[in-house]
Amino acid sequence: MRKFLSFKMMALVLSLVLPSLVLPSLAQAARPWRIALPDTVELQGGKAFLRDISSVPVPAGPGRIVVYAGGAPNTVVSVSRQIILRKLVTAGLSSGVSFQGAETCQIVFSGRELNGEVLSGEIRRELQDLVPAAIPGAPDSWFEIEYGDQRLSTAGDWRVELGRRTQLKAGRNLVQVRVISGDKQESFNASVLLHKFGEVARAARNIPRDMPVTDAHFIWEWQDLATLPNGVSAGRTGLSGASTTHSIGAGDLLRDADLKETPLIMAGDAVELVVMRGQVAVTVRAFARQQGTLGQTIPVRNELTGRLVNARVAGPGRVEWRR
Repeated sequence: MRKFLSFKMMALVLSLVLPSLVLPSLAQAARPWRIALPDTVELQGGKAFLRDISSVPVPAGPGRIVVYAGGAPNTVVSVSRQIILRKLVTAGLSSGVSFQGAETCQIVFSGRELNGEVLSGEIRRELQDLVPAAIPGAPDSWFEIEYGDQRLSTAGDWRVELGRRTQLKAGRNLVQVRVISGDKQESFNASVLLHKFGEVARAARNIPRDMPVTDAHFIWEWQDLATLPNGVSAGRTGLSGASTTHSIGAGDLLRDADLKETPLIMAGDAVELVVMRGQVAVTVRAFARQQGTLGQTIPVRNELTGRLVNARVAGPGRVEWRR
């Protein structure tokens, strides 16, 4: 009987305490707020946010709802309570809202429409700073822009800013463009195709497999890197210390998969094994058990002790092992 009463008392306490914890949070979530629509509002730019058309302050989240986009200069559009409520419901921000004022608000978009050619020219001028310098001897780099039909309006002075400050890469780049007029700004994405030229190599003659290659094995020509086929090698730096993975026919374009690092040591080669311990280094004779390129770790057998160790290739005929 005593246990039953204690459980009953606990349930009574919880029934009194829990509502006091839950109800304030529910009340806060459903805190009432208002939208007051004027009969007419004049805006600059082609986009109207809820915060722009309500004559009383609205919460920050609902205030960012776009009630109309794409308004051309010197045009008038109507936005009703029903349209606004539908947008709030879709965004999950309609809790606690009530309306005052007009049933429908007339939005007058003022300003003047930007000339498309002038806008394109300003975007090009800003992009020019992001074009990397051409390789010496190469044709000049150039670019194309695509950003669709942007009907933008301004009220006075305006400027263009880019959302990117790093250099463009050869090929297609996506760049954010911001058009700023006073305290208003419109943004959109532009597709910028950069045409930059690099050297590609054609085999001057048949090149056998495992042949170390140099510039002299190829005929070099400039090619637009934006249109370069996938896998084709560009530039001469990749030839340093490289040899062929398979035979290459005369006239074939050199591809990345055609080259590998040339081994500095072959399996069975006698090598100098530099054994290092602290500041002390001792050189002994050893034999490589497999081929290796610069920096690669390979097994070698110490001729003096017969011990097999894994040493790093430090140069032609030279490996290092730190104890």
